[in-house]
Amino acid sequence: MGGLLAFRVGNYDNTAEREQFRFLCQQLKTHFGDSGEFCVFAGNYNIGCELDALFIKKDAIISIEFKNYGGNVVANENGEWTADGVAIKGGSRKTVLQQARINHSTVKRELKALGVESKHIKDVPHLIIFHQPIELNNRLSSTNKSWLHITDDNHFIEKLDDITCPKTDLDPLGIVNLAEMLNLNSFYLTEFSNAKYEQSAKKNQKIDVIEDIKLDSEANSIRNTNTHKGEFDKECVIIEKIDTLPPKSDNSANAIPGDSYTEDQIGMINFTKSILSAIHKNYDYSIELYDTNDFIKAVNLSNAHFTKSNVIVIRSKGIDCISSKLSKFIGKEVMVLDSNSIFWELGAEIPPIVRQASLSILQPSEVEAPKVLFRKNRTVLPHWLDKYIFESFGAEYSPEYTRYEYNLDLSKEEVKIYLGTYFPRSYSESFCIYDNLLKNENYNQIIGSHNIIKILDIGCGTGGELVGLITALTKYLSTSIIIHIDAFDGNEYSLSALRNIIMMMKSQTHHTIDLVTHFKKYALKSKIYTNDLEDQVYEFIFCNKMVCELISHDVIPTDAYRKIAKSLCPLLSDDGVFLLLDITTKDTKAGVFYPLIMNKELNDYVNEHIEFSTLLPLACSKEHCRDSCFMQQTFQVSHSRKSNDESKVCYRILCHKELKDKIVIKLEEDTQHIIHSVKYKDGDKTAICYKSHGNKVIDSFNINL
Repeated sequence: MGGLLAFRVGNYDNTAEREQFRFLCQQLKTHFGDSGEFCVFAGNYNIGCELDALFIKKDAIISIEFKNYGGNVVANENGEWTADGVAIKGGSRKTVLQQARINHSTVKRELKALGVESKHIKDVPHLIIFHQPIELNNRLSSTNKSWLHITDDNHFIEKLDDITCPKTDLDPLGIVNLAEMLNLNSFYLTEFSNAKYEQSAKKNQKIDVIEDIKLDSEANSIRNTNTHKGEFDKECVIIEKIDTLPPKSDNSANAIPGDSYTEDQIGMINFTKSILSAIHKNYDYSIELYDTNDFIKAVNLSNAHFTKSNVIVIRSKGIDCISSKLSKFIGKEVMVLDSNSIFWELGAEIPPIVRQASLSILQPSEVEAPKVLFRKNRTVLPHWLDKYIFESFGAEYSPEYTRYEYNLDLSKEEVKIYLGTYFPRSYSESFCIYDNLLKNENYNQIIGSHNIIKILDIGCGTGGELVGLITALTKYLSTSIIIHIDAFDGNEYSLSALRNIIMMMKSQTHHTIDLVTHFKKYALKSKIYTNDLEDQVYEFIFCNKMVCELISHDVIPTDAYRKIAKSLCPLLSDDGVFLLLDITTKDTKAGVFYPLIMNKELNDYVNEHIEFSTLLPLACSKEHCRDSCFMQQTFQVSHSRKSNDESKVCYRILCHKELKDKIVIKLEEDTQHIIHSVKYKDGDKTAICYKSHGNKVIDSFNINL
């Protein structure tokens, strides 16, 4: 047993971090592959705080922070750290030591909440790795030196070997199980991983890449066709043993030749062989690996959706009878081409491709798209929250879109389903949006000057968007503040769940939270909320996925978005922002998509009220625009019940014009604005705001350009 198991929960925001992660992975892969020891390296991971990396080995669990500095580094006990006399940013206006202390305590607390055995987390060291060579002047106290370690890229392997925790003693299976507990599976990186594990998998541990390790994929020389012997699963009805393979399909010519496999593709083939050797023994089969686009062209599958880079096809007589069992075993949808052929997707995530007879598939080589820095759009539900809603509260993951289009009449049991299915999506949307906003230095400085921050949430439901915002505020604002929340909703069960969650949230932040819930069925229509708020103004106002309900149920049948903006924008403080977010389906009565309605009505509003402006998307910040366009943003969240659960929404952020001018200092005119990231990656020209032109291309929802 030995080697590296690497994961990354989404790419880093800047080039230096991406380069550093790749460099560290390559060094870890070589070192631990040769040493015979086993380790896990997870990049860009959220465990109550956002870590640049988390490293797990036999005798230590280590949180890691990257720094793109070098030279003479002075690590001070009090005050700023410096590199060649230049102050080193600690993140969110904290010193490096303050940031490290927060991460150190948070990681330990979250691992404990996960149920990790106490002896393994008696000490959880923190390691700061400088991307450039350093000479260290370490002025920390002996107490801080005991848990906080400092090194650079060139010496980090030596430092990792030096760091040990006497009580931590994880065997390989324990490390694998911990990776599984951390929901890392869907973020597996084949290119950096070389771990092998010989022990048989335990019952009920059927989870993609973890199973791959447990089933010990040997890196043999791979040909395009591999023949093995085995026996079918006993649940299949077998009339007679078949010794001959079915004839190759005409489509097989489109398969990738075995002698041109990349390292990633070799891993895919090995994984498939391991699975088949476990459940399809003593029978002949062949394996074909395709690029997804080539597979779509080769096989005429009407309206089939693909989201992975490759497709594996298995050919064997009567193999269709094990497709269902195989699907459960590998945790992927296994589809049948014919009685002798099955396939499934695997590999890296790609934008969904829709194959229809009248559409041609755009090859990646046909378009050389400019590099675009997109706003963060995926995260992991914090472990304390995951454990609380699913284990303590009894939430269930069970998507049922039609039932949950309207939520005022949800029963107590239906609220549990909502909490397990749609709450994490709302958390992800809010956290990613405000993470991007608070990362902006101009806005961070403005909002960070407040001792009290007030939040108004109309139609709060169970509060996913509130917890997402508070998590972002906890990450970026180091000084303790008071967060006052006025939350309105018309479902008492949802409000009860919200109160319980916020009560738990209080122990997860250094801020003080003051929550006041208001049970009002249609507060926006009756304006009854104005009596409850006593002329208060707010730094954050939400109205998420609610206007569509008001429109569809004739509460505010016409001009709803403009009326709501007119009602709520006056409640913004000078530094306040108003997030209006909704679904991207159609209003069935009008036959018009909600994003089109939202954009037209909000454009009308900001043109009529010049004291307010659109902050995001940047394409809409030109007040003279009165047009309607379709915009869509996707977010992904992973939790214990679902990996990469996706939501599709449209949103606008409004604020006072003076605040927008302070945050967005310069916006170049000669720029194309992406308003639909998935369409853009598919090469669809409608992904660009048609009023924007130029050689530069930006994500119009990313305020940090």
